[in-house]
Amino acid sequence: MSPEERLQTVLHGSEEVVTRDELRTLLDRTGTPRAYVGLEPSGLMHVGTAFVIGSKVEDLIRAGFHAIIFLADWHAYINDKLGRDLENLRICADYFKDGFRAVGVPDSVEYLYANEFVRHPEYWQTVIQASKASTVARIRRALTIMGRKEEEADLDASKLIYPAMQVADIHWMNLDLALGGMDQRHAHMLYRDVAPKLGWKQVVALHTPLLPALDGGGRMDLVAGKMSKSRPDASILLNDSPHDVERKIGKAFCPAKEPVGNPVLEIARLILFPRHGRLMIPRDPKFGGDVTYASFNDVAKSYADGELHPKDLKAGVAAGLNEQLAPVRKFFEAHPQNLEAVKAILRNG
Repeated sequence: MSPEERLQTVLHGSEEVVTRDELRTLLDRTGTPRAYVGLEPSGLMHVGTAFVIGSKVEDLIRAGFHAIIFLADWHAYINDKLGRDLENLRICADYFKDGFRAVGVPDSVEYLYANEFVRHPEYWQTVIQASKASTVARIRRALTIMGRKEEEADLDASKLIYPAMQVADIHWMNLDLALGGMDQRHAHMLYRDVAPKLGWKQVVALHTPLLPALDGGGRMDLVAGKMSKSRPDASILLNDSPHDVERKIGKAFCPAKEPVGNPVLEIARLILFPRHGRLMIPRDPKFGGDVTYASFNDVAKSYADGELHPKDLKAGVAAGLNEQLAPVRKFFEAHPQNLEAVKAILRNG
């Protein structure tokens, strides 16, 4: 793969890179660059994490990166997930590994746990260094990476540790590129701010789009309105049944002739077209019969013009998503242990 092909592979489907010139320089260097994405193992995975992040990890591996999926169990503990039980969080992290394997993330990816880092005094020294290079106000602004408001740190001071830990993680793993959704931008920018002060190497920040919640409640704020496993009925979970997928998409926010901020169209844009390259809409023959779209722009235009009805769009997206989830279901039928353990934790929590 040529340097330009590697660049386009990394950028494919991304929302933002900081900066493009730094990424190009990184790809021109000899050796294997190191990239990571950090995730809280805090419940059942939704399709945005599985497919959007999973596909981007695959892209990075194809582009020659050593890719790390960092299962941030201690971060989830600070963020009050799964009853702040580290054993439950470890079980959930193992389920996350299953989820990424199920969607086809290569076995060459490296999985690391925060629990492995916190045993080292030098790691906590790095956390303190990051904190000393920041102000409290700057740390508070980064709390949105946790799905938290700034004022929540007034009730629980541990929340202020989280952004400094995320900065320390990047340095501790000796990374060249930090991957995350747009909701992780504050943490990556915090690292880029403090790195020159501490003499640390700079990292490229690569951000993916966020899949919006099905209820359309966050149209004016995509970070606040992102799909989240904490709102299961506004999300498509990786382990939803075909019926659940059809039911959830059937009641999703999907106003006629409005392609912008439409969560059903966003599933087509961010998951179905990148993974399948087309979208088939099943329709009654009296309405023109089945139609297949070869590009997302064609679907969006047809929808905006009123040629494609919301009910038909929903039927096509539900069918396409269930097709993508079919091998995932087979994987978990063969490897149910961690999934069933997480379901038990959630039932008992």
